[in-house]
Amino acid sequence: MKAILGKLRPSKRLVVILAAAFGVSAASGAAAVYVGRDALMARISKPAISGLECTLVRTLKLGHHGQRWVRMHIKTDRADGEARMRTALRVVGALSKTEKAELYQVVVLDAAGPEERAQVRGAAIGAQVLFAPGPQSVRGMDEPFRASYNDGTANSAGFFYGNTVDLSAGDVRGIMAGMDDRSPCIDPNAVAIEGEAAPEVAAQEQKAESAEAPSGH
Repeated sequence: MKAILGKLRPSKRLVVILAAAFGVSAASGAAAVYVGRDALMARISKPAISGLECTLVRTLKLGHHGQRWVRMHIKTDRADGEARMRTALRVVGALSKTEKAELYQVVVLDAAGPEERAQVRGAAIGAQVLFAPGPQSVRGMDEPFRASYNDGTANSAGFFYGNTVDLSAGDVRGIMAGMDDRSPCIDPNAVAIEGEAAPEVAAQEQKAESAEAPSGH
């Protein structure tokens, strides 16, 4: 056996060639790993083009000078400003498909933030959108959309203390045109039987008809 192994001893030239080949292979493999990791990280950090999953907090249907305005409060979990904005735009689009109104408002809150109606203001708002299909009929609406978000990250209490970023009409159109999802938020209080509203929900909606106009407008 030793004699056979001795005869199979490779030459120095062959050893150099094999070492070089393995070196190139290892370098290529490492590069592939790093490229794959970079691509994965880029995919993770890039916000979803249609926003994120969200949960419905409440929907208010308001009567205002003969018009019907619909306000919706929703919440997302630890989302950045752009993702919150995309979520609000997606939801306001879905809302306009199910409710007939002159003005729609979607307000995005952080999952850890306050949910009481009176507290949904100021630093509690991570993003909001106003949408008027016929802006000429709604006072103060020069364009169909008014959209803004806070570029800060929510603190442990769910409040945002960054800067407010206002989107142009072109920005809004560009974002909505590229969306591949039009789904609404998850409604934790949805009734089991379609068309059957719970008495307390109906009472809240009736009371909301005489409430104030959406904030921010």
